[in-house]
Amino acid sequence: MALPKGKGFAAAVALMWVASAMASFALREGMGAVLLMWFPSAIAVTALFLARKGERAPVLVALALANIAINAWFHLSPLRSAGYALANLSEALVVVAVAKGVVGRRGINMLRLGDMIAMFLGVVAGSLVGAMISHPFRPHQDMVQFVWWVLATMLGTTVGAPILLYLNDRLQKFRRREPGAVAVRKSFFLALAGLFALSWITLDTAQVPVVSLVLMALVFLVTRYGQIGASCGVFVFGLGGTLHSIGHGSPAAYLSHLPPFQAGIVLQVFMLVMMATSLPLAALLMRNDRLALRLKARNARMRENLLLLNMAEEVARIGRWRYDPRNGEQDWSRQMFLINGLDPALGPDPGDIKAMLPDGGDELFGQLAHHSSDKGRYSFEYRVRPPHGDERILKMYATNHFAPDGGLAQMFGVVVDVTEHHQRQEALDKERTRAMRLAAEAQYLAHTDPLTGLANRRRTITQIEKCVRKSVQDGRPMALISFDIDHFKQVNDTRGHQTGDDVLMRIADIARAQARASDLIGRMGGEEFVWLLPGAGPEEARMAAERLRQAIEQESADGGLPQVTASIGYALWREGDEASALLARVDKALYEAKQAGRNTVQKAA
Repeated sequence: MALPKGKGFAAAVALMWVASAMASFALREGMGAVLLMWFPSAIAVTALFLARKGERAPVLVALALANIAINAWFHLSPLRSAGYALANLSEALVVVAVAKGVVGRRGINMLRLGDMIAMFLGVVAGSLVGAMISHPFRPHQDMVQFVWWVLATMLGTTVGAPILLYLNDRLQKFRRREPGAVAVRKSFFLALAGLFALSWITLDTAQVPVVSLVLMALVFLVTRYGQIGASCGVFVFGLGGTLHSIGHGSPAAYLSHLPPFQAGIVLQVFMLVMMATSLPLAALLMRNDRLALRLKARNARMRENLLLLNMAEEVARIGRWRYDPRNGEQDWSRQMFLINGLDPALGPDPGDIKAMLPDGGDELFGQLAHHSSDKGRYSFEYRVRPPHGDERILKMYATNHFAPDGGLAQMFGVVVDVTEHHQRQEALDKERTRAMRLAAEAQYLAHTDPLTGLANRRRTITQIEKCVRKSVQDGRPMALISFDIDHFKQVNDTRGHQTGDDVLMRIADIARAQARASDLIGRMGGEEFVWLLPGAGPEEARMAAERLRQAIEQESADGGLPQVTASIGYALWREGDEASALLARVDKALYEAKQAGRNTVQKAA
């Protein structure tokens, strides 16, 4: 029977433990049998091992209550009852602690022989702990009783726990509706029945002990059915010994010269020998099963990968290539021929195909020779021109395999057609260049006055603000010149707006010629302009303003344009000025220059 998980798990464990204990006591006390295995220990260990987080404490409480209930049924004193309960629980906790440590590293289906030995030693340790705790509470405190306790719990755990875990695994698969979850081969039950019959004959034979036949049968059972065969085989033999001793008889006829209890201990030792015999074989079989499963899974993955590789090669037009430089042997895939513009009928080994390649193979084999000593993966591109097609660009990814003596043994490569990629890349590059040009044009238009090509009002104010912040940070001087064309409305009214535009462009050219590389000249709107001079002091600003006034007066009439003059105001940045304050001051200076008669320079207060 399996241990149900979920609601009622602890109660189910307690009921199973009580039922098993009652059956064991019925055999020993009611029928006078020699109990060879204490199966309740297997139930306790299995339940604690399977308990999920939060279930272990309820399971421990349920097991403790089950122990107390059984002991009360047989009228044991509270002290002895508590002692036996502590012994049984301590034994189970020690065994589970060791098992969790071993299984947690690999998983229960990945155990090796060393792991099984470690778990067996954990069972030995737990049995010794339980025997030592219970010994003071036993009515007969002799070594024989101590040994029986140790051996009975050891056998109960090592034989019963694997069976319960196997049944629990089957139950979980059944709940998940996996195919064949509860199916067990009939041959398994027939083999167990045969082993039981052989065990009974062996145990009933007094003259010539033939227990070696049982060992041989157990080996067969383990070979055929694995670890579960070993556990069930030893269980069947132990069950046969217990049933044979019913009525206060000896568990084995060939041990009838010993008291039944001592004969039972001898038989327990033999059962441990049976387990020790089957453990290495079971571990080896489990290892072989794991290797077989891995090999099967690996072969399945290889078949899938090969199928996917062939599909990918056809869809993506990828060619495969192998070359042995020692004998010139090659292996080309079908796509390799097609990509290079050759007939696949030449393959898989086309021989010397240099003459068949469009360029005589110079580029391809030249690259391979260049990379022949590379240790890592390398790649290169080469061009081919199929006999009846356009030039293609191919890319090869290759790697070299070297012989133990260091010589080049094999070259492996895959080839992809990257012609369309290059075409797309070229198109993207053209679009990127065009987008960058348009962005630059948009940036230029967003910051440039379309008529004069000077900075527009927004860019000019932004630069003034940046320059003011720089002066605030390092105290560097700066100057701002504002100039306005005198009587410009009269030019527009008498000569027309086109002439007015030409005058504005001429003034912009004159101002641009006067500026330094670090300066900025901007058109604020209409006929008003601004000249920003970072780092300029009072004298430099005054001279620049006067030079600009003279240049406009002298050069504005070039090219048949009407002569114009300009009124100019300039201001120096002073501590505490913001951009708006500086602009206000220079505008006032410009106004004062106009009031002073025009064609003059006026410094801001």
